[in-house]
Amino acid sequence: ALSARILHLSMDRPEISFSAKERCRPFAHPTKIGVEALKRCARFLLGMPRLAWAFPIQEKSDTLKVYVDADFGGCQTTTRSTSGGIAMSGKHPIKHWSLTQTTIALSSGEAELSGICRGASLALGLQSIAKDLGIHLQNEILADATAAIGICRRRGLGKIRHLHVADLWVQDRLKKGDFALTKVLGSDNPADILTKHVTRDVMQKHLKN
Repeated sequence: ALSARILHLSMDRPEISFSAKERCRPFAHPTKIGVEALKRCARFLLGMPRLAWAFPIQEKSDTLKVYVDADFGGCQTTTRSTSGGIAMSGKHPIKHWSLTQTTIALSSGEAELSGICRGASLALGLQSIAKDLGIHLQNEILADATAAIGICRRRGLGKIRHLHVADLWVQDRLKKGDFALTKVLGSDNPADILTKHVTRDVMQKHLKN
């Protein structure tokens, strides 16, 4: 029940989204380690009980920037990776997520590629919702993985193994111009706090930006 409350809070608190997701994973088989991790998350919330969202007045933005990232093999138990991302309209955050990947990635490029697939599908969904409201947006996916970006920009499997249909889908949609794919420095990628535990300085840096 306490983990579910933290998960509910994470909808408005991106800095605890990864922790909330990890706390909810062992629901079926709770452990003492999970209880200690829950206490650690509670202590963090006691130290930072509030997060103030600022939506400054800005010029109309016609580009939806979606920052994506993935942590390769971050789970020490299952070796599953985590995908995270945040959609931004100018300086306004629209949506964020932190999800455990369903398959076990065999390389960092494969894990990052799965994160790009997730970000692209959500970006197209948000673009469709905006279009229904009469707002026309152009999608831009920003990732810090050079290998995954290279796979997306080529055609076909090549020498890469263990690719899924979704990966070929990304190649097709990118070629059609449904979204742009841009390289961003890892230190400037706010999705980093949604895929792993980071230091307070890194967290505060991305929250302020």
